[in-house]
Amino acid sequence: MTDKISEKIVFFFSHIYHTEEQYKIPRNSILNLSLSVNFILITQLKDKVKISTVHPDSNFIRFWQVLMIFVTIYNAFIIPFRIAFQNRFDGIWIILDLIGDSILVSDIFLRFHLGYFDHGEYIEDPKKIAQRYRSRLLSRHLVASFPGDLIARILLPNLLFIIGLLRLPRLLRLPQCYRIFNRWETNININPTLIRMCKLVIFIILITHWVACGWFLIGSWESTSGDSWLIAKSLESVSTRSQYMNSLYWAITTLTTVGYGDITPTTEIEITFTLMVMFLGISMYAYIIGNVSSLISNLDAAQARYREKLNQIHTYMRENKIPPKLQQKIRDYYQYRWIENRDIRDYHIVEELPYPLKMKIALQLHKEVIEKVPIFQGATAQFVEEIVMALKPEILPPNEYIIREGNWGHEMYFIKRGLVQAFSEKTGTIYRNMGEGTFFGEIALVYEQRRTASIITLTYCELFVLEKDDFKKVLENYPDFASHVRQIAKERYESEKKE
Repeated sequence: MTDKISEKIVFFFSHIYHTEEQYKIPRNSILNLSLSVNFILITQLKDKVKISTVHPDSNFIRFWQVLMIFVTIYNAFIIPFRIAFQNRFDGIWIILDLIGDSILVSDIFLRFHLGYFDHGEYIEDPKKIAQRYRSRLLSRHLVASFPGDLIARILLPNLLFIIGLLRLPRLLRLPQCYRIFNRWETNININPTLIRMCKLVIFIILITHWVACGWFLIGSWESTSGDSWLIAKSLESVSTRSQYMNSLYWAITTLTTVGYGDITPTTEIEITFTLMVMFLGISMYAYIIGNVSSLISNLDAAQARYREKLNQIHTYMRENKIPPKLQQKIRDYYQYRWIENRDIRDYHIVEELPYPLKMKIALQLHKEVIEKVPIFQGATAQFVEEIVMALKPEILPPNEYIIREGNWGHEMYFIKRGLVQAFSEKTGTIYRNMGEGTFFGEIALVYEQRRTASIITLTYCELFVLEKDDFKKVLENYPDFASHVRQIAKERYESEKKE
């Protein structure tokens, strides 16, 4: 068994020796050794496996990013712990290390096929992708993936501190986690405030864990001289769990500047480290307070805007002595808009979008109901697009007239949400109730006539209004279809007169 392992080691280093001549990499350097080993592995793997370019916003990449987050956080916790406490991690821990290292190596291979955006242009040319990756992150990722700890396990199995130290380059992947979180804030349908909060919590936990590991490592070093905080607290021979808990307790109390004095430094090195941690704690305190207050204020920015708007309305009504009953009705109106839309500016947000995107949103919302209108049936896609862009939103509270019988009509209505009733004010006859997805008043777009019925809201109603002047402007661009519209409107007008 030992002979086989020795043969593998000799083959490994002889392969590296010949590789140096091919790639002009000098010897006697851990950095260059890692570059050569990983570069050979990735080059051979990349040449044998051909895959297409992967889009950076695909579901697979999002899953892969989650995987990278878990692997990097695992390394960020385990590696400092191993260096500080120098415990032997065998069995399942070796398997987890190998799985994590395999994912990091696979990520290097994947990045040679990962497309990117350059000033809004999607780049999927393999040569450009490879050139960009080589010039930016390849060297760092190769170093982070170098299996130095595996080599040390074979050559120096009892030097646990060295084995842990050789895994330290894995932490070079931490900036990648930060970039992934920043990308999620803009690309994923999750509240960005929650992502920022998650990032802040991970940052706080990692810093506290690292400080605890550093505090114990210094204590164990100082114990060799016969004086340290571990000896003062009689912790040099207790279980690793108890040692870590005491170290973590000291780290938290020192970082938060509420230390109780039960665990104190006893040597100059420990005092120096304590001062550094106290300065770090002061900085972290200011950073955390600033971020938490910002997160809380932005957790629901729409609600903050709503309250601000409502305060302005209250001030206006109070200064102008609006009757209390009307004030309540106005408050109920804005309350409805908040409950249903979560933002009182719901319909005006899209105004900032370019025309093509606004048109796509309008089509998504209104195309189906527009195509139900008889006078629009048979219209071209371009005609429908211009019609939906001419629609204007309107919200009405209950028991408000939309149309009054006998008034001149100049617009038609589409019901997005709510319930209305058509009836005759003269006779009291109720014609029908209309709900979501229905329309009324289309004859007024073509003919000059008075309304033949009144329509009143039974609930809060969200409507879209198509005005006569806007409709005529659209028809001017489609003269052939205009005659078709007038013909259908004439037939419906005559049938309504007969009724």
